[in-house]
Order: sequence, then structure tokens, then C-alpha cells
Amino acid sequence: MRFTLSEILWRGAPILLISALLPFAAMAQETTQAVTGAVAGAVGEAASEGADEGGFWSLLFDKGGVVTWIIAILSAIGLPIAAVKTVQFIRMDIWRPKQVEAAMMRYRAGDVRGLAGDLEDIAHPGAPLIAYAIAQAHRGGSKGEAGELLREEVSRRAQYLLRHLGSNIWVLELIAASAPLFGLLGTVLGMIVAFQGVGQGSGGADTALLAAGIWEALLTTAFGLAVALPFSILAAVFNNAVDNTRDLLEDALTEIMVRSATGASAKA
Repeated sequence: MRFTLSEILWRGAPILLISALLPFAAMAQETTQAVTGAVAGAVGEAASEGADEGGFWSLLFDKGGVVTWIIAILSAIGLPIAAVKTVQFIRMDIWRPKQVEAAMMRYRAGDVRGLAGDLEDIAHPGAPLIAYAIAQAHRGGSKGEAGELLREEVSRRAQYLLRHLGSNIWVLELIAASAPLFGLLGTVLGMIVAFQGVGQGSGGADTALLAAGIWEALLTTAFGLAVALPFSILAAVFNNAVDNTRDLLEDALTEIMVRSATGASAKA
């Protein structure tokens, strides 16, 4: 199978993007560790030593507690799903329906010969269903009761296809919605512990101790937001791709049914 330059660039875009982002990710991690060490030094020597020894992730999981592990588990569940859906949609060319649109232009021009076979060879998930509708409609299947049955069958297949395309996206949406809430829960619990420690201390409130408790409690909220943001974006991108496929199928299948029924009536 031969690929054009644009197709090669499109298929290799994820690898190029990941390669380009790796240096920035390393820089971001180093910056995060530096900022964490500076904050820890400001609020107390003990926190600074913990940050220097274990780094940012060790500090996060040590201070965040159970809530941090829950958020990490949610992230571990969502990452494989997001990767599978991305590869699936790229292989289907779901974001590039130009070939299907070109086939529909041929159909509108009356060039139906061999069109169904050409559609079968297109990677887009809606192409085989459109090919089936064209083949059946132009074999006389759009007349009378046969036409009603064909519409029902095409609708059933379209709904099944869309359910398949949208499968597991709800998991990404659930992670995007629940991760910040878990982070907020961890922050609230940490604030309760911090204020409880200050309240039980003698000689008034210790500002350094209170500040240390607050920034430690805020770690879970930051972690929850950091996990939720990419999953929210990915879920929106995937849902948009499914919605675009739904619109494409509705438009194409309706046009095929109407044109074939109109042509059959004109011949009659």
C-alpha cells in the first residue's frame, strides 16, 4: 500500500508530537521539583528535606495520602482507554472524511457504477454503511415496503456503529469529572488536620505550621486538576468525532434514500 506525503505526515504526527513534547515534559518536571523545594524550604526544614530526598512525586504521594492514590488509579485506568481510542480513530481516518465526501459528490453526479466497491475500500467507519445503502437502494430496495425495511436496517446499523465508536468515552468523562472532586476532598481533609493541629497547639497559632499544612493539603487538588484536564480535552475531541460521523451518516443516508425513491417514482 502506497501513501502520499500528507498521509505519511498525518500517520506519523502522534510520534512526532510526542518526540517534540518530551524535552518540554522534562523541563516541566525539573521546574516543578525546583518550585516544590523552594516552597518546602519556606515553610520548614523538615518539608525541604523530604522534597530533596524523594522529589516531587514522593512528596505528593507521602503528603497526599489515600486520595492521591485514588486519583493515580483513575489516571492509570484512563490512559490505556485514551490511547486505544486515539489509535482506533486514527486508523479509521475518522477526522478526515474527505474520501467519503468525494464519493458522495460522485453519487450526486450520477456516477454510481463501482461506487459501492470504492466505498468499501475507504477506512472511514461510515463508508461501508453508505456503500450498503447505495447498493441496496439501486437494486430496487427503496420501493414500497422494501424501502421501509431498508430504512429500518440502515438506521439500526448506523446506531450500532455510533455506539461502537462512542464506547468507553464515558470512562474518560467520569475521570475528568471525579478527579477534581477527589482532589478537593483530599484538600478539605488536609485542611481539617492542619487546623486541628494548630488548634491543639499551645502559645497561639503557629503560622509556619499552618502554612505547611495548607500547601500540603492543596497538593491533592492540584493533582486532581492535572489529571482531569487532559481527560476532559480527550473526551471532548472523541465525542466531537462521533458527532461529526453521525451528521455525515444522517446526511448521506437520507440523501440516498430520497434520491433512490424519487428516481423509482419517476421511472414508474
